[in-house]
Amino acid sequence: MIEQINQDSDNFFWEYIKREVPKLVVKAPTWSIGPVVNRDEAEKLISVLTKWMLGNQPDNVLEDLEKLNNPPTVCGHHFSAGEATYTCLECAIDPTCVLCQACFRRSEHGNHEYRMHSSNGGGCCDCGDTEAWKSGACCSLHLIDNEQNTQDVRSLIGQDLRRRLQDHIYVIFKYASDTLALPKSDQVALPSLLQREEESNDSATVVYNDESHTYDYVIKKLSEACKCDNKKASDFATIIDREGRSIVIQGTTQSCNAVKQQMVKPDGYSMESRNSKPLQTYVFPINVVAHQEFSILLLSWLTTLSQRCEIIRLIVSDIFVSKETDKEECILRKLMVADGRMWKGARNSYFKLIMSTLMLNMEMKKDLSVHYTKLYAKLMEDFVDDDQELNVSIMCLSVQLFTVPSISLYLAEHEHLLEILLTSLLIACCTEVKPYENAAGHGTLTDDDQINMVLDKKKMKETLHRFANVFLDLKYALGTVPTEWTDCLKERFLKFFNLYVKMTGCFEGLDGIERKTDRHLEQEPEWQTGVTVHMRFVPVIKYMMNWCESSIDVLLKCLTLTIHRLSLYYAQTDSALIKVPYGSKEYQIVDWDITKKKVSVHYPLSRLLAALLVTTSRFDSITPDQLLSLFESPDQLLAMSDRSLRALALCAQTMASAWRRNGLALVNQVYYSHEIRCRPESFDRDLQMLQVCSALLNDSDRLFVTFLQRYNLITPGLNFDKTHIVALHEELVDLLLYVCFERYDSYIACVDFKEIARREIIHVLASGAKPHSRIYKLLPDSITDVPEWEEVLKDVAEFCPTVAVHNVAKYRLKDECVLEVNPHFYHYATPNDQTNAIDETCKRRKAAKQSHVFVPRPSPPFKNLWKKALNILCCHTFLYYVHSLLHDPVIVDEAAKSDSSDKLLEKVLYLIGSAIVEERERVKKNLSDPFNFCQRAEEENIMEAMRQSVDKPSFSNNKDMVCWIVSACDDVQQRRLGVSQDDSASHDDSFEVAPRPADDLEKARLRKKNAETTRNALLAKMRSQQQSFKAKHSVDLDSIELEQASVSALDTETEDMDSSAVDVNMQPVCFVPRLQIAAANASEVKDICILCQDSSKDIILVLAAYVQVSSVLSKDRSSSKPFEVDACVDITNRNGVHVSTCSHAMHFSCWTEYYEHQKKQYQYRSQRRLHNRYDIDKNEYDCPLCRRLSNCIIPVVSQHCITKVRGLLNAPPTFPTVSSSNEPNLQSEQMLNSMEFLNRLDDTTASASFSAEENEAANNLLLLREDWVDASDTIPPASSPVPPAILPAAVEEPVVLMEVGGDDFEDILPPRPARTSTTKMNYKTSIKLAFEEMEKCFNSACLGLKPTDPIALQQDKCLLVWRSIAYTVQSLEMISRFKKEPIMQDPTIRDQKTLTGITRSAFLKSRLDQVSKSKREKMMRLLVGESDGETVLLTTNIFSSMVNLMFAADSLLAANKSKKESERSTRAIQNDRNILHLCTVAQIAQIMLFIDVNEITTSDAICDSDLIRALNQIRSYAHFEPLTNVDDLKLEACVKESFAPFVRSCTLLMRYATGVEPDPILKSSDDMSVMLKYLDLPTDICDILCLSTDGNTLHPAIQKWCSHSIIVKSNPSAADTVSNPKRLFPYLSSASLLVTLENDYSDVMEKASEFKCPRFPVEDEAIHPTLCMICGVILCSQTYCCQEDVDGRSVGPSTFHSLQCSHEHGVFLRIRQCRILLLNRNRGCFRPAPYVDRHGETDIGFKRGNPLYIDMGRMKELNLLWLNHQIDDVTVRDTDSNRHFMNVGWPNM
Repeated sequence: MIEQINQDSDNFFWEYIKREVPKLVVKAPTWSIGPVVNRDEAEKLISVLTKWMLGNQPDNVLEDLEKLNNPPTVCGHHFSAGEATYTCLECAIDPTCVLCQACFRRSEHGNHEYRMHSSNGGGCCDCGDTEAWKSGACCSLHLIDNEQNTQDVRSLIGQDLRRRLQDHIYVIFKYASDTLALPKSDQVALPSLLQREEESNDSATVVYNDESHTYDYVIKKLSEACKCDNKKASDFATIIDREGRSIVIQGTTQSCNAVKQQMVKPDGYSMESRNSKPLQTYVFPINVVAHQEFSILLLSWLTTLSQRCEIIRLIVSDIFVSKETDKEECILRKLMVADGRMWKGARNSYFKLIMSTLMLNMEMKKDLSVHYTKLYAKLMEDFVDDDQELNVSIMCLSVQLFTVPSISLYLAEHEHLLEILLTSLLIACCTEVKPYENAAGHGTLTDDDQINMVLDKKKMKETLHRFANVFLDLKYALGTVPTEWTDCLKERFLKFFNLYVKMTGCFEGLDGIERKTDRHLEQEPEWQTGVTVHMRFVPVIKYMMNWCESSIDVLLKCLTLTIHRLSLYYAQTDSALIKVPYGSKEYQIVDWDITKKKVSVHYPLSRLLAALLVTTSRFDSITPDQLLSLFESPDQLLAMSDRSLRALALCAQTMASAWRRNGLALVNQVYYSHEIRCRPESFDRDLQMLQVCSALLNDSDRLFVTFLQRYNLITPGLNFDKTHIVALHEELVDLLLYVCFERYDSYIACVDFKEIARREIIHVLASGAKPHSRIYKLLPDSITDVPEWEEVLKDVAEFCPTVAVHNVAKYRLKDECVLEVNPHFYHYATPNDQTNAIDETCKRRKAAKQSHVFVPRPSPPFKNLWKKALNILCCHTFLYYVHSLLHDPVIVDEAAKSDSSDKLLEKVLYLIGSAIVEERERVKKNLSDPFNFCQRAEEENIMEAMRQSVDKPSFSNNKDMVCWIVSACDDVQQRRLGVSQDDSASHDDSFEVAPRPADDLEKARLRKKNAETTRNALLAKMRSQQQSFKAKHSVDLDSIELEQASVSALDTETEDMDSSAVDVNMQPVCFVPRLQIAAANASEVKDICILCQDSSKDIILVLAAYVQVSSVLSKDRSSSKPFEVDACVDITNRNGVHVSTCSHAMHFSCWTEYYEHQKKQYQYRSQRRLHNRYDIDKNEYDCPLCRRLSNCIIPVVSQHCITKVRGLLNAPPTFPTVSSSNEPNLQSEQMLNSMEFLNRLDDTTASASFSAEENEAANNLLLLREDWVDASDTIPPASSPVPPAILPAAVEEPVVLMEVGGDDFEDILPPRPARTSTTKMNYKTSIKLAFEEMEKCFNSACLGLKPTDPIALQQDKCLLVWRSIAYTVQSLEMISRFKKEPIMQDPTIRDQKTLTGITRSAFLKSRLDQVSKSKREKMMRLLVGESDGETVLLTTNIFSSMVNLMFAADSLLAANKSKKESERSTRAIQNDRNILHLCTVAQIAQIMLFIDVNEITTSDAICDSDLIRALNQIRSYAHFEPLTNVDDLKLEACVKESFAPFVRSCTLLMRYATGVEPDPILKSSDDMSVMLKYLDLPTDICDILCLSTDGNTLHPAIQKWCSHSIIVKSNPSAADTVSNPKRLFPYLSSASLLVTLENDYSDVMEKASEFKCPRFPVEDEAIHPTLCMICGVILCSQTYCCQEDVDGRSVGPSTFHSLQCSHEHGVFLRIRQCRILLLNRNRGCFRPAPYVDRHGETDIGFKRGNPLYIDMGRMKELNLLWLNHQIDDVTVRDTDSNRHFMNVGWPNM
């Protein structure tokens, strides 16, 4: 076979492919979805082709070729979607130069300023590219060794092998390009070489992806056309989106055409179908589809070989860029041209091959760029016609090619790159050309000048979003500034610039508007397109100016071209001149009234002229006369600058509210002209134009009169009132301040970068402290693009770290920089910003006891080219204008003044002061400086007016400023006369205000004295009113005092009783009856109904509560069983019921009325499809006071009531406890009590009934062995019958307990006021109804059951409540442990109310409901070692079992009517104590059985202690192997760590169950011995386990528990489930926190970059890798690919996972967006991820790119949110504050 291949390789390939590829088709019904080519068979076919190309031993050949590889010098790693990329701000040539994570960590850039972003896929690592980096171009993996990399590896192989590789690879390329470039048509046919004699009649219907149709629409059409269910249709839609196309059906041509017709058929009723093109659906022969899919596999195979062998990579590159021949077309060119016809999968296949071959060699990359540039216009046209995104198009190569300096300059010089790019953009903007109008008589026009491009705004609006990439490409191409200009490069650039000037002329005066004076604008014009285009051009102009700045010759030619083009526009519109009188003269200016003619904010060509003019200041050889010579006359310069003045005047009049009738479109355009993104090329350029014009024009009076005329201050516009005029005067004074003194621009003044950045940052922070991200947004790009701006920020501001977790760290302006704030700074975006800055600065100055007068600071000197710009301040018209303002009635007349008048006066004074400061600074350097403002002001009587106005009332608010101006002017005049002055005294930081006159001080003293007199009079009046009230109501006040005295006496008496009940030297024990009685008799704060505030109602109060099924405490999430009501909780505490309350109480009747109102409101909003924050179907409602989400109520019962219900008020005062006797003696007694309890329980539950004599006979107790009990021994039988302690001798029927301790609770209820006649229900009825409602809410929230559901009727009605007590207590214990707080620390009111309410309600509910004796007896049998199905006591969560047993025993004891009340009360306390003691023993035994052996054993430890012997003895009971090498210290620490949560939980439970307060020392620290004594337990673990006083006998119950067959079978050596660390201690007792995240967020991103959808594993940026913060699994999110059906409804993968993992409550990290998703099925919200940058800010979406590191404070808060079960409440509250959350499809997440 190989010999035949070598002889005729091409024919073999074509015949073999033609024969074998059709056999790869998987036909229906085997095929269901996905590719039609069998991948396994295709791999076999590729292996044959590998032998065909490399020989019979291809692996050996490949290994040999690999050995010839040169060491890699270029990384070229291809980024996948979501992968972290890094760019160094100090070393990168531009922001597009990036490194992969591996190269970055091995480079020097980690110590520099860098940015981190998430890749969209498609780019490659620039490590090793010397043109991409200023320094540090290579990491340690790609170090350049010139000697080692000069050899061409292709010369190292034989010519035969080289020729064979070239021929065979070319044939493969030929095959792939021919098949992938086939047109999308139903008549498509294979190339002739692939056509068979007998073609199959089978066809396939293929649907292509587009961006016009939604997922839901495609799914709907597919399900209708293919007759499939929504799940399969959704899978089809996912493949279409991910791969770009999908086969939806195979079959005959007729059946496929039928499906196609159904797919393209419009619905008629669907807006989407009517407003968009039909779905791209085609019917292809099945063999065509097979060949195309196999071609993609071949290209992927070539990519793998190229990455492996350098020789194959070079050969592939040569074939790719081969020039066209007479017969064949270049492969690369053919694939590029066909790119628009391909689908995403085909594009990715050859694009990856390009990135793996051509992009790794500079020469090949250059050839690729040449081909790409030549085809750019065609590719862009196809890209616009198509609707695919940029990252799946060949157009994304621009950023890879045009950002390489050598390539971009080469293309600009030899391949007309700049012209090609701009021409492509012209297609989107202009559609026709026409000659200039009125061109005759204005010079000779060339043929080129005759062309006037006309803007087609409609077309531009439609295609702008597709052509937006051209702006980026222009920025990339202009990013490299040439250092050496060749004649050819100059010629190309000037042609490009000329074309750009023509195009810019189209936008001159865009969106022009005329002032409406009669009525309001009827329809708002479209304005967004013009602003968007302006924003796109801003970076292009910036880089274009850099090119012009690099050559004086190019700059002057560009300036000439721009002036010439503007002159043509000037000839058309701005040629008319008029004479305007002002003062005593007339001035000739351009005839243009903006209130009568069209005016616009868009004058890009005029602003381009301004940019070019200011750029000339870079060259010292250019003089003002030389610049003026470029214009025909000064009139032409004035006319060309007039457009900038019009734009400024329009903005000023709009801000003065003179254009209100023109609508919001104008307001928005004015706003954006001052907004940071547009400002550099709009507002700033306009000011520069006026500054240049002021410097070049000799007639300043004429320029100033033009200012007045444009602002309509000489001839006011129609409908201008007094307010408009004053506001326009303010705006004009602002303009003069900006033109004359805003010079912090390196093109205008002698200033460096740090000074510019310093001033901008100071004024950004002037309005208050701001976070770093806000500062970055408010600064222009010219500052933030330079990394040094961060150092300037540190110089002027101090970092204020955050105090609270949710707050953001901010930067605050330093005190020494406050004086540098300019109240009239020109870069305030809005008047509000200016006002806030002034207010904040005044506060800071006042706090620092500084002057409140804003004294002007010196401005940097103008450059020589513009040093005459300030002549406008000395011209006659300006001084006349200032003089007239100072005498204007608006300012002088006190009756005519307003707030605007004060602002105007303040600005005028600041302008005068700035001019004086300017002159003073100049005089310091040159006494004969020509700028003589002070002299001219004296001549025009301005200073005289200032001196006269000092004492005028109209100047009172600015008196200090006026005094300073007069003093400063005198100082300047003295300097002119040569009088020596101390410069340090007049330094800008030391300007002092003149001292206040004596009369002002006297007035201030009088005001202070009058204020004090008024205050004393008011206080005296209040005292007299109090005395009068006391005399009038003396009787009532006396009764109140008596009542308070009696209450104090009662409290004192209670305290005395409490203190006498217990010895002061003894610690409190919760089982002492008198302590419980004292706690019951203690007064409690009475709750008041928050709805009616009526304390006289005889209705029970209820708390608004929220009940939810939870898995927060679960230690094993491998099982996804639904929640079940079971008395035995698994050892892993898999799920439970959590209760919380907001602590707000209501009468049950009030709550019922309120809940009914909530139902009606819910129905009303549902009918109108409005958002509901709660779900009535789940019994949800809002707390009336705090609006906290609730779904249940908890009755409010007093401790006195519960104590009386249990009969404890009649109990004996005390009985022996551990704390009241000698501990060793009582240890045995306690053990015997528990053994008696067990034997009674065992005997009682074993028989149906007992006689009274048997019940009373309990004198002889069980005799126990003193030595260790062997594993085979059993508990010896009792010597005599033991009477039942807790179980009644009753029948099996449930016992109804409606009367306990009296008639209908009358004697157990607390005293209450008499019922009023208006009450509709009594206390007894309300109790019954409240508990029924509580039961219904629990069943609904936990089980989803209705009250009438048969399952609900069969449930133990108390079990859910008991389960909620245990789970809530354990949750609070875990929260306290996580926060490292004592368990008995003063609780919050919510926690206190929750535990109090639910615990007391459980006691009372056990007496209200029917008791199922058999179920509770079965539950009690766990204590005697019997099993409940597959569960025994030691395989359960001991604390949960203890709570169930305690309440079950209490309910059974209450049902035993044979016992006297006093006996029942004694038994109740004894039962509680015995159950607690037995469960404590069981907890320790469980820990020792299921302890992690690795935690307690060491290789060299040989220890022997009581605890180790107890450990092995307990293990022997269960037939576990004994442990050797146990470290006693490790064992003790491990046992205590695992045992502590149980003790803490028991302490918390008994505090609220008994009401007895523990030792106050527990409020400050957790003392285990104190807690054990409080629980009446020994303080030593061995003492708890042992029975006898000598500590040699274990509790007999341990043997019975451990020897059960279930425990024996759970031996870790025989059962994998128990050997799982998640079922061992101390893990079982550890806090159930969220997963631990990596410190560096880039590590998280790296983990996500490797993630692929489990169902459709392709790289796609649409996938949102989401990390479950509960279990650590990464899954898809918000996609259709992994949706599942739940209850007949499709839910997203995150929602489905939360159902399986955590009972609907999900906490997810959306990795690519860097934010947290909180999910609760139908609700959800987003929050920032717990990662912050070094400025203490989060970065959602990596918009800023600062490196992110975990913030432990935010992570702690997230853990607390999870542990506190607050997801439901947080999602509701966040939805209220973020209304856009309402429109998010949370179930689809």
